[in-house]
Amino acid sequence: QNQFGAGVGGPIVRNKTFFFVSYEGQRIRKSLTQTFSVPSAALRSGDFVGQPTIYDANRTPYPLNRIPATRLDPVTSALLGTVPLPNLPGLSQNLRASERQRVNNNNYSGRLDHQFSPSDTTYARFSLFDARQFDPFGSGVLQESLLPGFGRNLSTHSLNGVVGWTHVFTPQVLNETRFAFLSVVGGQSSPNAGNPFAVRSGLQGVSATDLGYPQATFGGQFTTIGDPALFTYRDNGDLEVFDNVSIHRGTHSLKVGGYWMHYRFRPVNPNGARGVFAFTPRFTSSAPGLADGSAFADFLLGFPTSAQVGVGRANLDASVDWAHFYFQDTWQASKNLKVDVGLRYEYNRNMTDSADRMSAIDLSVPGGRFVVAGNASGLSAPLPVVSAASIGWDRSLLVSRPLRLAPRAGIAWSLPSWKSVLRAGFGIYPNQAAYSIISNFAQNLPYFASKTVSTNATDAPTLRTQTILSAPATGAAGGSNLDHDFKIEYNEVWNVNLEREIGQGSVFSAAYIGSRTVHADSSTVVNVPTPGPGAIQARRPVPQLSQFNTIRWDGYATYHAMTMTFKRRFSKGLTFDGNWTWSHSIDDASDPGATLNEANLPQDVRNMAAEKATSSFDHRHRGVVSFVYPIPGMGRFLGGWQIGGNYTVQTGAPFTVNISSDQANIGPGPAQRPNLLADPNSGPHTPDRWFNTAAFSLPGLYSFGSAPRNAVTGPGLQEFDLSLQKDIPVTDKIKLQFRAEAYNLGNHPNFNIPNRTAFTANFGKISSAQDSRQFQFALKLGF
Repeated sequence: QNQFGAGVGGPIVRNKTFFFVSYEGQRIRKSLTQTFSVPSAALRSGDFVGQPTIYDANRTPYPLNRIPATRLDPVTSALLGTVPLPNLPGLSQNLRASERQRVNNNNYSGRLDHQFSPSDTTYARFSLFDARQFDPFGSGVLQESLLPGFGRNLSTHSLNGVVGWTHVFTPQVLNETRFAFLSVVGGQSSPNAGNPFAVRSGLQGVSATDLGYPQATFGGQFTTIGDPALFTYRDNGDLEVFDNVSIHRGTHSLKVGGYWMHYRFRPVNPNGARGVFAFTPRFTSSAPGLADGSAFADFLLGFPTSAQVGVGRANLDASVDWAHFYFQDTWQASKNLKVDVGLRYEYNRNMTDSADRMSAIDLSVPGGRFVVAGNASGLSAPLPVVSAASIGWDRSLLVSRPLRLAPRAGIAWSLPSWKSVLRAGFGIYPNQAAYSIISNFAQNLPYFASKTVSTNATDAPTLRTQTILSAPATGAAGGSNLDHDFKIEYNEVWNVNLEREIGQGSVFSAAYIGSRTVHADSSTVVNVPTPGPGAIQARRPVPQLSQFNTIRWDGYATYHAMTMTFKRRFSKGLTFDGNWTWSHSIDDASDPGATLNEANLPQDVRNMAAEKATSSFDHRHRGVVSFVYPIPGMGRFLGGWQIGGNYTVQTGAPFTVNISSDQANIGPGPAQRPNLLADPNSGPHTPDRWFNTAAFSLPGLYSFGSAPRNAVTGPGLQEFDLSLQKDIPVTDKIKLQFRAEAYNLGNHPNFNIPNRTAFTANFGKISSAQDSRQFQFALKLGF
């Protein structure tokens, strides 16, 4: 059959049905090793002998520098009971833990094809995918470093199906119609979910729904203890309809089509529901304002500096509709020249919530205000609350942008005398911002509150860990936002590729690829005071609010790359393929959220130009060499073997060095950086000190550091993978395939990036690596 379904090589079989069923399962058990900093047994008992002097709340030193057992806080003692003891010397990097990562994936698929007539064929396909994963030390993408016992579960259960119908009007006109649906349920959860820790320890003011352990931080003195602050759960789904008409007329092949989708988005984001407690050396110091005490001692005594809890579940029942239309013409202009042109129009309506429980923070008016999607009557907040309709906004709380045009063009020109083909193309591709950021509108007053209670450094502590979250909020209201002036992100992409045959069986190609991204959705921090002395909250543009993150629509990126590829098929079946890529990506933020390489938040929110730097995913050089070779052999068992290999080498990606102290006195949020004194990449490049840590210094008070974003280059990668495969014929219609694969066969240590927080005990040290050598075996039966 040709591409339009018209028979050209023989009779069409009518009224025939084909049915296909498949199952794929995957079980991975991987041992992961990571180092942490945890308090010793002596410190846990309150014994600070040999440590800085510890003072009680009245600034009186404890006798022998030991905190009496009767003074230890019951909540923090109970939380400490879940933390392993050190198994290495020292006060930092003193716990090396090995835990097993578990991955269970099951994928079931079925397909039914039926031909009703020579002009009508249909098919139906259904798939069920179920994945369960346990990460014992948290997710690296989320910059987590969770102690043993506080891991993260990830689950995904998806069901999707599609029904398609193809009708041939004439040999030159064909129509395709598809109906599809997708349901995805799952998300993140704690292995401690349901643990009534708060009830057992007497912890007050936390959620009675989202149970588990609270989180405690120590200003970098030790690894964070407890469950992650946020677990996200979603129940999403969509319905889709697609129709495409293909028309062949002379030298033109035309395609015209349309697409409609209805998407349902139902997230739950109970941020901080179990409580988040911050401890600093505030009350165990010799005087208020000094930091000569111990954050861990404050923790033992139950004297938090601040505590937060999420009030509400930050859930949505939202939906959106898409409508797309497109046209494409492939023109065979001559025997050697083909031209493609096309235009796509996309209309993606902004998402709205069925109950209008969405709220935005609008600082475009003096003093600011909360804008809610529905009725504002009876709603209270520290700022005025108005309805979107009353100020000319729609229910989505974002500006509508209905115009999304995507033109594209390309050519393929064969140069027969040169045995070469020249290809070139250009296109504009609108990008849909991830709908997960819409959940920001569910995390604002008056529907959700992040309650903060801060203690006073000058007084004896009256707020203890057990009771602080039941006290009235002392901090200003926070939030999470998206800029109202929504803009559509789009990519301009262009490429030129020259491919040339060299001799018999060899092909060389060289390509240039470029792109420019406009209106990228990036994060920033709002309501930040300018650097200077004095109380931070009083200096904020809107003192009733704390700082909060928002999504801005003015991010940008550029990318340029050159690739060279050589392919060779030798005699006796050996195939060789090698390619090398040089690329450079520049942007002002590489992700809407934090990654291992950077916080993706600006240092100075009023100077975004200073954030321009090499992207944190930029690997300047990457080379890949692969081969496939059928091993000669005779007979059922000696023949049919094939060996393949793949060697990859790439340079490291950059990362940003940040500081944990607030030198600018602007409050938490912006990612402040140190001063840069010398080339940081001149370091020894060892796991104990990857880069020149002496190249950085602490900025002066009320100032930002001079170090640029992504100033240090991380470790590169080298990996050799090998596979061995054999096809074993069982009968004429049954075949058994055996496959053995080795990943990172040489067991080369591919390090993750080092600790990038300046002036901490582990600054510049590498504590983890990517996967070590792994083997995988599989049997596949085909019939």
